[in-house]
Amino acid sequence: MEQLTENIFFYDCYPTVGMIVTNEGVIAIDGPMRPSEAIKWREFIETKGPLRYLVNMEHHQDHIAANWYLQPEKIICSEVTYADFWTSIANASEGIERMLKYDPDAEPLTKGYELRPPDITYKERMTIRMGGKTIHLMNLPGHTRGQTIVHVPEDRVVFVADNLTPAYNVAFHSADVWGWFRSLGILEALDVDWYIPGHGKPCKKDEFPEQREKMHDLINKVRGAKKSGLTKEEVQEKVFEFYENEHESNSHLGERLIMLRKGGLANIFDYLEMHPSGDINNRRDPVWENI
Repeated sequence: MEQLTENIFFYDCYPTVGMIVTNEGVIAIDGPMRPSEAIKWREFIETKGPLRYLVNMEHHQDHIAANWYLQPEKIICSEVTYADFWTSIANASEGIERMLKYDPDAEPLTKGYELRPPDITYKERMTIRMGGKTIHLMNLPGHTRGQTIVHVPEDRVVFVADNLTPAYNVAFHSADVWGWFRSLGILEALDVDWYIPGHGKPCKKDEFPEQREKMHDLINKVRGAKKSGLTKEEVQEKVFEFYENEHESNSHLGERLIMLRKGGLANIFDYLEMHPSGDINNRRDPVWENI
């Protein structure tokens, strides 16, 4: 566990998690996938105050599995993340099986385990005012459609989850591909010193050019393959060729990593059928009376 500012802490585990400490309690950001680390994180949180809120930044397994272990008063996520919640882990048995793959000695810690879904959802934006802090939650689609970012202006910090990926290559399997670029623009415009990603250490604004470069690189590879006449399935079979670069730190995911990356290539392939600004039929000026 590391301290970034007076009131912001993070834990670089799987995934990177964090918390905001106020004089009225704690707001936690996601939780560790490994039960042993989730319990350590909960115990550390308890030294700072009661866990008032836990924010699920997205619906993927590594961001939601620890909900039960952390025991927050309430869990918050975007409406889209709530709608997708059960698509990542279908039930408690599956959750236990997935967690033990990353933490094989933790079986005694899974007794009574349950999947705990969020209690509170928001659409587009939500503000929490607690203990002298103003915490802005925004749904900024990117790595997932329901991606939440948590902005703490007083600490000049924003939690961005997997919308920034300094520790590894870009994961597109659940992505809003074109929306991701728009969200990066908003994140880059925030008046902050630190960005806390979903994997890896906090980074600064100089991460944005590399993030865009990684995204464009993969999209252009799929675009080129598609223009050459390859089918979606044939593009997916190029997964090792397309992901061959220095951003490689997800070996712990094993075969699942290959499945996710193939899904990402297929998702990009589909998005290339769509104009980046969206479906033109959905872009209409409002019609005002007596205009």
